[in-house]
Amino acid sequence: MNRQSWDFTLLDTGFFRSGQPFHAGEGGYSRITSNFPPPMSTLQGAIRSALAAARGWRPGQNRSWPDELGDATSLGRLSLQGPYLLWDKAPLFQAPLNLLVKEMPGTNSKEKPEIKTTFLAPGEKFTCDLGPAVRLPRKKEKLDGAHLPKNLYLTRSGYSAVAAGKAPPKDEIYFQANLWREEARIGLKRSAETRTAEDHNLYRIGHIRPDHRLKIRVIVSGLPDDWPMLQEQIVPLGGEGRLAVVEINPITADDCRSLLPTCPNLEPAEDCLVRYTISLLTPSSSGNRDQLEQLIRKGPAGAPGRCISACIGKPQLYGGWDLEKQEPRPLQPYLPPGSTWFFEAAVAEKTNIETLHGSCIDDEEATSYGYGQILIGIWEVD
Repeated sequence: MNRQSWDFTLLDTGFFRSGQPFHAGEGGYSRITSNFPPPMSTLQGAIRSALAAARGWRPGQNRSWPDELGDATSLGRLSLQGPYLLWDKAPLFQAPLNLLVKEMPGTNSKEKPEIKTTFLAPGEKFTCDLGPAVRLPRKKEKLDGAHLPKNLYLTRSGYSAVAAGKAPPKDEIYFQANLWREEARIGLKRSAETRTAEDHNLYRIGHIRPDHRLKIRVIVSGLPDDWPMLQEQIVPLGGEGRLAVVEINPITADDCRSLLPTCPNLEPAEDCLVRYTISLLTPSSSGNRDQLEQLIRKGPAGAPGRCISACIGKPQLYGGWDLEKQEPRPLQPYLPPGSTWFFEAAVAEKTNIETLHGSCIDDEEATSYGYGQILIGIWEVD
């Protein structure tokens, strides 16, 4: 299979609009924030446009669009994985939400902060809005001031340690502030006819400025063998006319596997049950409300054993731009990376559980976009 890595580096700042509306009649001075890393709905557009342009396509020329690249609703022969963040060419992964962290005071702001960690695990049964006898997560060890690792990223070895139930070493953690920062920008809509500002159309948006060592990787598979590999080039990426340089290189299936953290050793407990976690590495398409509720309650369909509890992040709204219709795509909710489910399974399911590591839990169409990729970890009963 023809497989390539596409590594994007923003040339300046980037704007990847979140689900907030630019103007809905509200007052005040609100800011439209950016999603980062950008969703696959944005990255796939840049990738397919670059591939199509190399085959002679130009915007507005629908007839010359290659059939191999699909259409407005499908990827055709392509299959994508990611996006993954790279720091100095090494991958970073969002920490799973069963990890709690506490930054210790007195750390030099130019250095990595000292942190303490603990884990969440299924606790006692409670009656709540999810129903009776629900086991909500609780701290395994007391750690006042600990919080969810929403802005914490781990190296491959750091994530492997966390998946095995160990604290990540200091050198294996990166906070968002070390990787990129947000910059506020102010804009004013201008009338094309009068070339003057329009009333009530002042807006404020948040751009992303990554460190120069930070890249965004997407794995592209399924290209025809007779298509030559593209050279390094500059492509539009996101909104506000921002640009990125993309480096394209061949990559093997073994390279893709070695990019991911290792699967921990799934040792059965004294009661002969394997207790494991499933954590999202990429956003998961949650479908409609009923499907979302089932996913939260019971975990990914087909996972061996029984879902005991979960640590689920707030759904994120992703849309994108419809190049064919020249309009924004409808916003859809996705469960965020780091969302984690706790499972119990019979020891006979060990091999099936290990097979899940690095796979995708979404349907075939969503999987082709890289959504729903998961990693396996372990948890223990006190």
